[in-house]
Amino acid sequence: MRTILATFLTILMLLPVSAMGEILTIKHTVKQTFGGGQSPDDARISGIALAKREALEKAGTYIESLTVVKNSQVEKDEILALTAGVLKAEVISQDNFVTKDAFGIEIVVNVVVDTSVLEERVKKQLQDRIHLTDLKETQKREKELLQKVTKLEDENRKLTAKKQSTQQLKKEFQQASQGLKAVDWVNKASSLWDGGKYIEPKKAIEYLNNAIKLQLDYALAYGIRGDVYCTLGQYQLAIDDYNEAIRLKPKLTKAYNNRGYSYNEIGQYQRAIEDFDKTIRLKPKDDAAYVNRGLAYDNLGQYQQAIKDYNKAISLQPNYAKAYSNRGVVYYNLSQYQRAIEDYNQAIRLQPDLADAYNNRGNANSALGQYQRAIADYDEAIRLNPDYAEAYSNKGAAYLNQGNNNLGCRDAQQACKLGVCGLLEAAKSDGLCR
Repeated sequence: MRTILATFLTILMLLPVSAMGEILTIKHTVKQTFGGGQSPDDARISGIALAKREALEKAGTYIESLTVVKNSQVEKDEILALTAGVLKAEVISQDNFVTKDAFGIEIVVNVVVDTSVLEERVKKQLQDRIHLTDLKETQKREKELLQKVTKLEDENRKLTAKKQSTQQLKKEFQQASQGLKAVDWVNKASSLWDGGKYIEPKKAIEYLNNAIKLQLDYALAYGIRGDVYCTLGQYQLAIDDYNEAIRLKPKLTKAYNNRGYSYNEIGQYQRAIEDFDKTIRLKPKDDAAYVNRGLAYDNLGQYQQAIKDYNKAISLQPNYAKAYSNRGVVYYNLSQYQRAIEDYNQAIRLQPDLADAYNNRGNANSALGQYQRAIADYDEAIRLNPDYAEAYSNKGAAYLNQGNNNLGCRDAQQACKLGVCGLLEAAKSDGLCR
């Protein structure tokens, strides 16, 4: 049973890491007692979950004060999710203790805050609304499980005081512990997400497999595993996971949205649109769903419908860089190159590291015959994404159009090494490259 005998917060200001930043360490301690139907292991699991959560809540007050958070008008219930997305709570010690009344475990966790990079990390997380929604759902599930543990502990205390059997509570404590362990595995998988991809996707899948083994009905875990398969380009496996997530939780909007994305990637545009329609019916202000549906309409050549969806996404989220970038592609497809460039400019202002926007602006500049501007854009896209095969191919084409066969062939060859060989084959056919 949990009795928080001592909970305290310590912030240590260590050596500054730069002229503009320092490292803060938030240290949080929870003393968790146990007995009756709650085993030491169950108490340890719930105690760790509670200590990490409370430490992140403390760190959240710092996150909440950041200018980027205030300007983004982040809702109160998103602060903890946002904090969990950019900071990590780590257990630094677990020690048993005994008093004349109880046995217990003292758990100490640390949250380390590097203020020199924090604002940029928070800004990046705020741009990834779908991942932030996943974090919110995970935090919500953890809170529900901890509330269940608190209720069980109250019952446990009452039965113990009356010297009645607590055996009936043992299974419920174990189930709650399994749920908390599953949430922890999902959190570990989520920590591998960075900038729109998983750093170690195989490890993320392993963590999510562990979560699902513990909780076979964990819809969000299936949904997130689907996201990992998506980033690996394994779209059918992703669709299978989204199907299971939807079966378990029919109103899980992210599963419809991301299944639609997967259908879009394999060319099933109409099925994709149906999923985006469903997402929007469930969540009318889901700006990401409008962007994704706009892309499906673009792929079908229904450009005006695509523009309408991008306009809606921008009205819902004016700082959504991807919406401007994608709308620019539609204007490009309509040969409205200057309007396309204006949208790419806005996307780049909002998200300076958006490689696609530079590549696409390069295409618009090339279409206008402004090859040097185009080459500069392709160079920036490649700087941001060194394996950007299409950018190498496009840059090679710009050089060839200028009559610079040497540099054009060099970039065409590099594009082919990265898997895009169309330009090189055409240039060889025309006798421009060897």
